[in-house]
Amino acid sequence: MRKIVQAFSVPIIVLAFCLLSGQAVWAAGTSDAVLSTLVNSKIHFRPIVKSHGVEFRWYKYSFPKKFVRYEIVRTDKKPAKKYIQDGVVAGETNNRYSTNFMETLDAGTYYYSLCVVTKTERVCSAIKTVTIKNKLPVTVSPKPVSSTTQAYQTAQSDQLVLSVTPAASGTIMLSWTPFVDSGAGFKWYKPVRAQNVADPYYPRDGYLAHLTDINSSTFVDDSAPTGTDSYRICAVDGQDGLWCGNIVNINK
Repeated sequence: MRKIVQAFSVPIIVLAFCLLSGQAVWAAGTSDAVLSTLVNSKIHFRPIVKSHGVEFRWYKYSFPKKFVRYEIVRTDKKPAKKYIQDGVVAGETNNRYSTNFMETLDAGTYYYSLCVVTKTERVCSAIKTVTIKNKLPVTVSPKPVSSTTQAYQTAQSDQLVLSVTPAASGTIMLSWTPFVDSGAGFKWYKPVRAQNVADPYYPRDGYLAHLTDINSSTFVDDSAPTGTDSYRICAVDGQDGLWCGNIVNINK
């Protein structure tokens, strides 16, 4: 397996990376139910190839009562069938509003599929082929693929301090104190929103926005569902270190 650095990375859930069974059916987490795996070539799943990785974008799943989670499945072996039988879950989130995923990759060819896990089935997109031409710099240490949750680092007490303000229109205003580059550089902010999660963080719980300006300090969430939401700001530094601030819970 080639070197890979996850950026929807920290677990990927609990951030979990796991091996698929290689069969046409898949056992859903700790549930005893066995879900059929179907392929739907009409699912929108668009790769945007970067110099050292790839970003994917897709459309939000339309049926919230059926939705369980998204899975991004990857392999570096050309699949023999229309779905990936033997690969890893490179990213997953139970946030239906999170429709982006990004990771850093070494040079090589990779195969991806987006799978939408529902309460009754697992539906996967057509396989997308991604070719990265540039090798990772030797200074970049790839994060291993494992079933263990990758820990984030707690931000300094004066950094990534989040305040959340509901508006009469139903939107939610997020504002935070900036991340301070201590020498590792800065890549992006990831505002996170999750429900029924005590410790939400990127990339396990998805993200609402991808902000590349270190001076960014606000974001408006205009798609928050009804219920209690947990918000947090995470920042990724230039060495793919993940830093997360305080958690704010709000009932809408």
